[in-house]
Amino acid sequence: MTFKPASFSTIQSVGLCLLHSIESENAPFLPAGFFNESPWESVKDLDFNELRACISKTLDLLKQQLFQVFALICRRRSSFLPVHRLPPEILSVSIAHSMAEIECHNHQQRLIQLSTVSWWWRQVTLGTPSLWSVICSKDPEWIVSLALERSKDAPLTILYDGTSYSSNLHGGKSNRESMGSDDFLRLVSPHTARWADATVPQLGSGHDNVEWLSQHPIQLSQHLRQLNLDWHGSPSTDNAVTRFSGRTGCLLDLKLRNLHIVPTDMFRILAAARRMVSLDLDSLVASVRQEHEDEPNNTSPPMIDLPCLKRLALKGLPSNIMDPIVQHLNPSALDMVSIDHNLVVQGDPSIPSTHPDPFASFTARLVATRTWTEIQIQSNGISLKPCAGPIRNFAIRLEGERVAILWWLRLRSLPQITREYSLQLDISSDSLGENPEQMLIDNLMRFSNVGSVVLWGRRESQRWIWLLSLPDAVQADLVDSKSDKPIRSWLWPGLCYLRFKGDYVNEFTILSVLLARYGSRPTEGAGAPSRFVRLDIRPGENVWRAEVFDRIKKLVGPSCAVKWVKPQ
Repeated sequence: MTFKPASFSTIQSVGLCLLHSIESENAPFLPAGFFNESPWESVKDLDFNELRACISKTLDLLKQQLFQVFALICRRRSSFLPVHRLPPEILSVSIAHSMAEIECHNHQQRLIQLSTVSWWWRQVTLGTPSLWSVICSKDPEWIVSLALERSKDAPLTILYDGTSYSSNLHGGKSNRESMGSDDFLRLVSPHTARWADATVPQLGSGHDNVEWLSQHPIQLSQHLRQLNLDWHGSPSTDNAVTRFSGRTGCLLDLKLRNLHIVPTDMFRILAAARRMVSLDLDSLVASVRQEHEDEPNNTSPPMIDLPCLKRLALKGLPSNIMDPIVQHLNPSALDMVSIDHNLVVQGDPSIPSTHPDPFASFTARLVATRTWTEIQIQSNGISLKPCAGPIRNFAIRLEGERVAILWWLRLRSLPQITREYSLQLDISSDSLGENPEQMLIDNLMRFSNVGSVVLWGRRESQRWIWLLSLPDAVQADLVDSKSDKPIRSWLWPGLCYLRFKGDYVNEFTILSVLLARYGSRPTEGAGAPSRFVRLDIRPGENVWRAEVFDRIKKLVGPSCAVKWVKPQ
C-alpha cells in the first residue's frame, strides 16, 4: 500500500489542533490572540530567536503527549488480549508453570521482569507469595532479601550454588559468583521453619555461621521434602553440634555429610519420615556431651521402619547411629544400597553374643535377597556385592581387621540366612599381600555355601588349586566318635564354578585336581565334592594342548561347560 503526501491544508489543520491541545503550556511564550489569528500573520511579529525557542518547546511538549497517547493505545490494545483477562488464580498458575523451566539461579530475575509487564501482572505476581519461594545464593543479597519478604509464609526452596559459571536469561554462560555461605545462611536461617527443599553444602564456613548453629536448632518444617546439609571441613567432635527440632512426615530425601549431630535428633527424624525415598548419611559424628541430650540415656531409640525407602547410602557412621537405622529395614524393598562401614567386632565371634547385632542381621537379610553374592578380599577390608548380572543393586564395604571381619561374616551374620544362597570368593594375590595371615586363609577355607571361586595372581592361584585337590584340606570342629580324631573334608565341596589364568595354573596341575576330586570318586554322600558346572580358563602366554582339553572335558563330564576365555 502506498501513501499520498498530506496536503498543506491538512498539515496546517493538524498543527493547529496540536498547538491548541497545548495552548495552556505555550501561552506565556506566544503573543496575545495567537490562536485566533492566521498562523502566518502571527509569525511575522515574532523575533526569530524567540520563535525558535517557542518551536523547540512546542515540539518537546508534542513528543511527550504523543508518547503518552501511544502508551495509552498500547495499554488499551493489550487489555483486549486473553492473557490479560485471566482470573488471578489461573494467571498465577500459568506463571508458576513457566517458572518451573527456569534455572533456580535465574528464577528471581525472571520473576522481576514478569512483574513489570503490566499493572495487572505486577498485582498478580506480588500477590502470589509462592512464586517468590526459590532462594538461590547466585542472586545478589538485595534480591534474596526481597524474595524472602515477598514469599511471606510460603514454603521455601533453598539452594546454595558455589560454582562460578552459570547460564543466564539469554541462554548463554556468564560469570556469576555466589555469595558467601556465611552471608547466605545468615539470610535464610531465620526461615528454617519454612524450608521445603534445602541444599546448603557449606555449613560452618564462617564465624557467624558457627555461632548461629551453636545457638539455634534447625526447625524442621511441616512442608520439608528434601534436606541436604554438608559441613565445611572434616567431621570432628570439635565442630559445632548441628541440632534439629521438630519432626516431619513429608520428608522424602535426606542427605547429611560431615555433621556433628545428636543421635536422638536423627532417630526422631527418621522414625517420623515414613514416606522417605532416599537416605544418604556420610561421616556423621555422634555428640557425647550430655547437655545436648533431651532424653535420658537409658531410653531406647524409636523404631525406624521407612517402608517407602528405595535408595540407602550409609558411609562412615559410628555403630550407635548405624545399628538403630538398619535394625528394622527391609532390604528386599530397596533398589540401591551402598554401605561403607568401619566394623569393630566386639568379643570372640565364635562365642554366641548375648547382645543382638542389628548390622549383622541387616547384612544377612541383604545377602539373602540375591542368589549369588561376591565376597572380595581387599587390602584393608572386605566387600560384598552381587555377582555380575543385569542388576547390581548393593555394595557393602567393611573396613577393619580382615580376620575379624571374616569371622564376623562367617559366624554371626551369614548363619542368620534361612534360604539357599551361594557365595563367590574373589581372591587376589595383590589384595592378600605377600605373606597373608594363616588365620585369614583358615577363615576363607571354612566358609560354607561357596559355589564360585575367582583366582587372581600366581601365588594365590597355586595355593588354592593345590588345596582343592586335597580330600582332607579342611579340619572341622567336630571329632569322629570312632577314631577320636577331628573330621576333615574337601575344601568347598559345593564348588561348581572355577575361574583362573592359564599361565598361573598349568594343564598338569588342573588335571591333578580334577583326578583327585572326580577320578576314582573315593567318597560318596554329603561330603563328596560337587561336580563343576563351569570351568573358565583365561589364556596367557602358555598354550594348552588340545588333548588336555579333551581329558578335562572327560573328567568333569558333559554337564560342565569348559570355556577358554578369550582376551577382550
